[in-house]
Amino acid sequence: ISYSQPSLTEEEQKSHYFPDRYRCEACQIVVHNLGTTFKTAESKIPKKKKKRTLGDVDVVDIVEDLCNKEGFDKYSIQEFDGKVTFKGPAFPDRTAAGMSMGGGLWPIRYVNYCGSLFEDFDEDEVYKFYRSGNLFSELCLKKHCKGELSETPKPVDIKPADMSSSKDEL
Repeated sequence: ISYSQPSLTEEEQKSHYFPDRYRCEACQIVVHNLGTTFKTAESKIPKKKKKRTLGDVDVVDIVEDLCNKEGFDKYSIQEFDGKVTFKGPAFPDRTAAGMSMGGGLWPIRYVNYCGSLFEDFDEDEVYKFYRSGNLFSELCLKKHCKGELSETPKPVDIKPADMSSSKDEL
């Protein structure tokens, strides 16, 4: 068995922004991080409260703090069967052995992309998407995953802390 670095175009090697072909997976990564952060924060709310939901200030703080380099440290790219894919917590089924590449411009791309993802939504609206189980559908599928759905892996299911099931992924 031999391993090699993923084959990247010049744009993929040098750009500070995600090339279009990676935006759907980048969106999944950001949404996974956001859903996980919301769920963790909700789980800290005492169970005796009727509804375990976050306040406006908490939601704003979470969304504003989300887009930092450290939040994306666990992600890398890997070439598998001739296709460049992402590995990390948002894609637990991607466990193939091989050489992964992270660091470099990738953290900058995540931060730039993450910031741009929330330009069209206010924090309360994003939290409502999460609470209704539509975070991935609303933030990613409608704009960032067009034409890529057959290639898009199913997102990891993250439900609000006080819900046992949700109608949609994330």
